[in-house]
Amino acid sequence: MHAVKPDQQVRILTIQIAVAADADPDSVADEMSELLSENGICSDASHILDWRYLTEYQPTVTAGDDPEEGEVFGLLDFNLTINEKE
Repeated sequence: MHAVKPDQQVRILTIQIAVAADADPDSVADEMSELLSENGICSDASHILDWRYLTEYQPTVTAGDDPEEGEVFGLLDFNLTINEKE
């Protein structure tokens, strides 16, 4: 299900979420799909047109003794490269 129109220009946004390392990836994907469907793509007021899960990059990091908000994301070395289709 998606709301992308033919020939529409779209912006690709990247979001990262943190889950427990032992969380079931399928359960997390189901939960995210539910959130994005109910509050996004299925709502006429939403700007969300479509989404996908990047399963190729799922690093594990270890939080400190007294984790602060956003700390785990600072532990990543994340470089996204966009390749044009040939």
